Amino acid sequence: MQKRNTGHTVYQQIRRVSVLGILVAMVLATGAGLWLNLAQERRIRDDTLTAAVQAVSHTLTIADEDDAQRIEEYVDRTVHGLDGIDLFAIYHADGTPAYFCDVTSGQSSIEMLSPLDETLRQQLTAVDNPLLDDSQAPLGADYCAYAAIHRPDGTVKGYVMAGLYLRSIRNTGLHTLGVYLLIGIAALSVGTFLSLRLAQRIKSDLLGYEPDAFRDLFLRRMELLDALDEGLLAIDREEHIIYLNQAAAEMLSFDKNAVIGKTLSQVYPQSTIPRVMRTEKPEYNISLESLHHVRILSDRMPVRRSGQIVGAVAIFRNRTEVANLARELTGVQHIVEAMRAYTHEFMNKLHVILGLLQLGEAQRAEEYVLQLTQTRAMSVERISQRIAEPSVAALLIGKSCRAAELGVRLTLDPESHLSADTHYLPASGLITVLGNLIENAFDAFANAPTDTLHEVAVSVRESERGLILSVDDNACGMPAEVREHIFERGSTSKGEGHGTGLFLVKSVVDTYHGEIRVESTQGVGSSFIITFRPPENPTAEGKG
Repeated sequence: MQKRNTGHTVYQQIRRVSVLGILVAMVLATGAGLWLNLAQERRIRDDTLTAAVQAVSHTLTIADEDDAQRIEEYVDRTVHGLDGIDLFAIYHADGTPAYFCDVTSGQSSIEMLSPLDETLRQQLTAVDNPLLDDSQAPLGADYCAYAAIHRPDGTVKGYVMAGLYLRSIRNTGLHTLGVYLLIGIAALSVGTFLSLRLAQRIKSDLLGYEPDAFRDLFLRRMELLDALDEGLLAIDREEHIIYLNQAAAEMLSFDKNAVIGKTLSQVYPQSTIPRVMRTEKPEYNISLESLHHVRILSDRMPVRRSGQIVGAVAIFRNRTEVANLARELTGVQHIVEAMRAYTHEFMNKLHVILGLLQLGEAQRAEEYVLQLTQTRAMSVERISQRIAEPSVAALLIGKSCRAAELGVRLTLDPESHLSADTHYLPASGLITVLGNLIENAFDAFANAPTDTLHEVAVSVRESERGLILSVDDNACGMPAEVREHIFERGSTSKGEGHGTGLFLVKSVVDTYHGEIRVESTQGVGSSFIITFRPPENPTAEGKG
């Protein structure tokens, strides 16, 4: 699987989502922080203004009214010593201005002030605490605090005002907003950098694959491992089972889902797989038995990461299946079956001879033996003259005996010829191909009518132009849907235990660059024709 390189990769999406999340979080945090800060600034502003007017009003309450100069000096020092006040004023009891100071501009002319509104004066007279009011703010002030100055007898002798201009409030808000924006930009920069590093880390951990491509690759490999005939089992450093494919579960008689995560000693106490982690050396072809006495061959090796052993993996093969496959591939099974049929046929003949002798028909027994000897000698000689390769000749002789047992007439094409040193494929390959094709033809008669002669014709023609092998039968033939799958492993209509023969035939033909053709007509029969051409002349067509 190739690594994806689309215009908008998942890693880019991760970075974008991370940056967007940081941006949203920054906006929310900045908004909340700014609101809280402005609310706090408002409380501080209120406290500053009320504290200023309250302090001055209390001082003027106890001050001597005749010492106006000292009072004015005190007020000047107080006003200029306080932060957060733009203007300050003192009014007479009738509301006319008595003192004014603009801290921002330095102006102090009382002509710039308007008298206090009677309604406001009445409100100040009615309460003892300072009053915050912006409806009567003078000279463009946006926010003001007022307090009444009382005489010792409780009567009002004047009023005090402290105020702020709108621009001061605006400047404070802008300053606070600027600070939060700088903090937000810094947080966005750091978050962007961290999201980039996170995307790079994820990409490195996924070996450069996109997450969806990595997931597809992982699932396909899991399916591939589960489809293997060989069992796979992996453990970690603590000997916990971390992977088990379906074949291993069947061979070891495990519940695949139940054993994952358990220690190997819990589910398979006699296993020696952890030994390779201690010795740090692989072990091959170790014979063992499963919990249900299935004979298994095992290879196991330690797993290393960055030079450290982090676990072990074991590969299991069913010894019975391996042995059967080896016999099929080498042709030994077909030779053994042929010899068994040969022996069985001669046992039948011996029983006939014994019966004739017990009946006192010695003359007829002698004639029967001579006839058998002559017939068998002619059959063996006919095959041996045409097939010089001994093992192939022995196979055909044995198959002819098996055919006689099954009531099938097996014939060898009179034009057949095979040299002892044929170079098209080895004797084991010839035995695999001919043995399986002939057995397949015998099996085809299982569903054929019994009132007709069952015949199988074999032809082996070798020449300089190539080698042609053919096996024909007059059984019931195959439908098209069966013919399409006959060379697939496990494809059979004969029940469990079959479905390997034609698969092996196809494997041998492909290995030695041959061609195979199947012709089949239902109700007539089937023909398998295999052609091997000389490698130095691939375009030549071998014909008998």
